[in-house]
Amino acid sequence: MRKYIINLLFLSPLFAVGQHNASFELEGRNIKDTKKVYILHYSFDDNTQVIDSAMVRNGRFSLKKEFAGTAYTGILFRDRFEAQQRNPKDFWFYLSPGKTVVDFSSKPKVIDGGEHTQTYMEYVKDMEASKAVFSSTAYLSEKAKADSLTAEAEKRQIELLKKFGTPQEGSINTKIQFIKDNPNNQLSVLFLESLAGGKPDVAMIKPLLAGLSAELKATNRMKRLQGLLKGMELVVGAKAVDFEQPDLNGNTVSLSDFRGKYLLVDFWASWCVPCRQENPNLVAAYHKYKSKNLEILGVSLDNKKESWERAIMADNLTWIQVSDLKGWANAAAEIYAIRAVPSNILIDPNGIIIAKNLRGEALDAALSKLIK
Repeated sequence: MRKYIINLLFLSPLFAVGQHNASFELEGRNIKDTKKVYILHYSFDDNTQVIDSAMVRNGRFSLKKEFAGTAYTGILFRDRFEAQQRNPKDFWFYLSPGKTVVDFSSKPKVIDGGEHTQTYMEYVKDMEASKAVFSSTAYLSEKAKADSLTAEAEKRQIELLKKFGTPQEGSINTKIQFIKDNPNNQLSVLFLESLAGGKPDVAMIKPLLAGLSAELKATNRMKRLQGLLKGMELVVGAKAVDFEQPDLNGNTVSLSDFRGKYLLVDFWASWCVPCRQENPNLVAAYHKYKSKNLEILGVSLDNKKESWERAIMADNLTWIQVSDLKGWANAAAEIYAIRAVPSNILIDPNGIIIAKNLRGEALDAALSKLIK
């Protein structure tokens, strides 16, 4: 029995400690024009949000409560708690077990507390000292020197750019000069194609092409480039260029067949994943506006009829489809300088291009304004 009692007495203090919860006592002083504050903290155990409130009387509030341990805490000034609300008077700090006093007479700060709070106050002091370095005379002086050097370097870079240009500009100018100096050299054709790239600068390319010899202009490469430049000039406001191609049954269909209607010319292909992803939007638009003077003309950049036909059936494309089955060399695509799919052109009843590359919500928004 004696041994049992001794063991029980030995375990009791440990048992008490294990059951003891940490607690904090928070006091706010010198608070003005506020009747109530909310105290929000994030639990040390699981970071859950805990919200309490306290009434302010004679410029003070106090709150004492058990909690899991040191927590990032905000003293929030507002009439009622709303998580997204912000107030410049709110004060955030780290609340530890024991007593903590926060003074709001000027800039809010922790002014007193127990052992843990004292260590927090030392941390704040060290943090403020580390920030103060960047407003010191020594730092500002060195920064001014660095800023001056940066400004000078930027000025020199601008001067270099004006005087020498960029390496890319140098390469372009060298090619341009070669083309001008060698109007009958086949290299000029290849260099002109490289200058045209994916999106030709018509103003730059057109005069260079015009300066080539008649022999080079007659080559298929230059004819294609001439067609591309013409297509690049078919901007919004330009008159649409007519073309004709066979449909699935071999019947010839012309762009001009649709005069008097709003016509969306859709350039696509069965092998084009983004095209297939866009097709449901076209189907929805067609069913919504086909009774309101809208037609769609699909122009496929396929070169296999079977693949083209299967995609039409699979995607439920019920409007007229045409293709010369020449892939990227599709004649209509070349007329309109189509360099990527999906692409589309919206033409008004008078044959004028009024928009390009409308997809998804943008397509429906444009059609809803045009077609009543």
